[in-house]
Amino acid sequence: MNILDFTEPSKESPDKPAYIRAIVIKRQQLKESLRQLDVLENKVPTWSDVTLMKNASVPTGTIGVYKIIHIPTDKVMSIGQGNVAQRKGRHLGVFKNGGKDITHEGGSTSGSVVAQKMFKHDSNLDNWAFSWCETKEKTLASQYEYELQQEMLPPFNGLHMGGNN
Repeated sequence: MNILDFTEPSKESPDKPAYIRAIVIKRQQLKESLRQLDVLENKVPTWSDVTLMKNASVPTGTIGVYKIIHIPTDKVMSIGQGNVAQRKGRHLGVFKNGGKDITHEGGSTSGSVVAQKMFKHDSNLDNWAFSWCETKEKTLASQYEYELQQEMLPPFNGLHMGGNN
């Protein structure tokens, strides 16, 4: 019997080697993230020029933070993070689909609550701009998104969702 939890000692799980490997790998990933953060701490984030969303160019695989701006009001309406090119593509696709989720062959869907809100607010794509900043590090992007959302209070973001991966 285990004195701390009063249970019988369990037999070693057959999954234990995979669990230990997962811990070792995750520990290594976190160490690498900390090294990256140490380097990035002394750099100032560089934001792209504000460009029409439909024309904004983001290199494939860019990890960072982005802003969606309503041009007539010059207001940041949404702040997001992750793979910036993929997120921009998703938002544009849903917007161009009348603000409705895209249904793919096989029945899966691609949605974007932000694009739905954009379309409802102003259905003219030429009134939407985009700017982005590369962070190179996913957990930094997540925290930077959260901090910017708390400062700027963009109306299309649920502040309880900021920083979620």
